[in-house]
Amino acid sequence: MKLYHGSNQVIKVPDLSKSRKFLDFGSGFYLSISIKQAENRAKSARLFFESGIPTVNIFDFDDSADNLKILRFETADIAWLDFVLANRKGESVAQYDITVGPTANDKTILTIDQYLQGMFDHLENPKQLVIQLLQPENLETQYLFASQNALEYLIYSEFYEL
Repeated sequence: MKLYHGSNQVIKVPDLSKSRKFLDFGSGFYLSISIKQAENRAKSARLFFESGIPTVNIFDFDDSADNLKILRFETADIAWLDFVLANRKGESVAQYDITVGPTANDKTILTIDQYLQGMFDHLENPKQLVIQLLQPENLETQYLFASQNALEYLIYSEFYEL
């Protein structure tokens, strides 16, 4: 399977020590099944770091590995939301090699931040409202490679610059 990573540079060998914390699925190397999503991430990375060239790195993933601990979220449901909230607050203790599920985009990040700030606390079921606002059917799928063991199944293929 082809997976795409948007960056401001070519990344042939992912380095988990350079990953940021407090992201959707925790710390690690994020990829997408969507070229468009990777291109948008590459442009964002260029702006965020104020250097480099927007670059899409392409990897092949051997998803037949049976010794990897994989967590899959089929949709942005309450279990997904709880997992994302825990990671964004730095509270997650989940240990998976790979996590797969919907990506929080700019709109979802705003909604999640509003939830974390307590803006929906007055509602009867605030998490259900957050899920509705996220429009999960429109979210792309992301892969987080969180362990060195998982990265062994990820094979660099090529890159292109935008």
